[in-house]
Amino acid sequence: MSDKLDDRNRIGDGLWDSLWFKLIHVEKVVFNGEDWKFRQDRIERHRLIVCADDTCRVVVDGVRIAVAPGSVVACIPGQWIEMGGPSKAEQTMYVLDYERGCWDRGSAGQNPNGKAGNESGAREYRLACSIRMGETIHRCWERSESAERMRAQAVFHELLAGVAEKRERPDADAPDLVKEAINRRYGDELSIEELADLSGVNRYHLMRSFKERYGKSIIEYITEVRLLQAKRLMLESGLPIAEIAGRVGFRSEAYFRTVFKKEVGITPAVYLRNGQRKVAAYSWPVLGQLLPLNVIPHAAPLDHYWTDEFSRKYGGDVAVPLGHHYEFNRSALRRARPDCIIGLDSTIVPEEAERLGEIAPVLLLPWMKADWRSHLRMVADFLGMVEDAETWLERYERKAASVRERISGVVRDDKVLVLKVAGDELQIWGRRAMSVLYDDLGLAPAALAEGVDWYEPVELERLSECDADRFVVSVNGDVRSQSLWEKLQADKRWSGLIQVRKEAVHSLRGHSAWVYPWLEHSALYQERLLDRVSHLFL
Repeated sequence: MSDKLDDRNRIGDGLWDSLWFKLIHVEKVVFNGEDWKFRQDRIERHRLIVCADDTCRVVVDGVRIAVAPGSVVACIPGQWIEMGGPSKAEQTMYVLDYERGCWDRGSAGQNPNGKAGNESGAREYRLACSIRMGETIHRCWERSESAERMRAQAVFHELLAGVAEKRERPDADAPDLVKEAINRRYGDELSIEELADLSGVNRYHLMRSFKERYGKSIIEYITEVRLLQAKRLMLESGLPIAEIAGRVGFRSEAYFRTVFKKEVGITPAVYLRNGQRKVAAYSWPVLGQLLPLNVIPHAAPLDHYWTDEFSRKYGGDVAVPLGHHYEFNRSALRRARPDCIIGLDSTIVPEEAERLGEIAPVLLLPWMKADWRSHLRMVADFLGMVEDAETWLERYERKAASVRERISGVVRDDKVLVLKVAGDELQIWGRRAMSVLYDDLGLAPAALAEGVDWYEPVELERLSECDADRFVVSVNGDVRSQSLWEKLQADKRWSGLIQVRKEAVHSLRGHSAWVYPWLEHSALYQERLLDRVSHLFL
């Protein structure tokens, strides 16, 4: 986030001596990971959110904030704040609502709320002591005694001081300075050394602090900005591609086309052809049906909790971020004025679908009833892109046939069972979740997979009676999943399984966090799984 976006959270230097702060409400919010639970509200006061776990999820006005244990997210009145969401790991956050104002009348003309224009955003700070402070503030606040409430206020002010100190440190400003410089000078040749000189810190500290702050390297951000500006010029200027490439900092048209295809997933020509269409993707899975058709939505939720791929690749194209609250989304879509809206019948009730229909034509996909091929064809028919969908499906079937032929000599008639290690749970992933293996590649499912639609937990003892000839094991990347996998491998009941002793266990890379399988039951993800499986048994 640039300094410009930070104006609403910044307090002028002359105001500090005149400001007062008062803690009004304290809450410890815990999501246990057992269900898809989250809360979203439009805040009326200033708020600090202290994140205690590496799985915490915070979304502000539809934009996910990159957080880590110890992150303090500063929010302002009027913003929509969403916390929690689907995860097999626990999420603990401390919510601190407060008010602020000016003591003397001479400062009253200066807005103590720090609001500037109609910019929106939230700042994230990382303090080593913030979790301890959040715990102390909550503990003292809960006791309700006057002395304890005063202690809570004191620790809250200490936390504010830590945030202010983090903001005022010169080296803390370095990533912001560099980000702003890139935003201004993306068309120039930019080197890490030059940017380090500009920020006043050494190149290694700059590269590390930039990655920590924004979750991407400086080079990745330069490429992101250049492509974003190139897209804008492609849609608005009518300039030749070669001239656009030079204007945004690419050394040649050929290199620009290569980078564009790699990062965006489609060629500049296809982007131009489909760029005039304003499609609203109401839910995460809809993106998985639009992108195979080379349609990048105008409005969509980009706060995927298990990957930053979509926000990184398409954040600049999605002009209107959507969230998970009907009122918020309706307001956003009225402003966006899309040509059409595509959602899921499982997330939009009929009454809300009628309201959305007043904004634009609506297609609701029967997500739990039809398969992903049917969904793709429905979307294509709705958009008038039937031929594009059939071309994509024909290419997919050819690829599946090629993979099936390559692995048939290895797998033969062996029965396969897919196991997922997710959080504290060992699961069987069933026929629908792994339709690529069982349907598209024709692998024989083990008896334990029969009757399992998506997934179900399984005890280790049941595997000893399993008729599977091969296990496919996918382990998520979070700490709890990795810990369970280590325990399983050390367990004699696991090492004694015939599939393990015969080394018939195949590893399939898991997600960074828990993902419900139906969230990825789309054309995009099915092809990606097919690509990963193509080398699984060889």
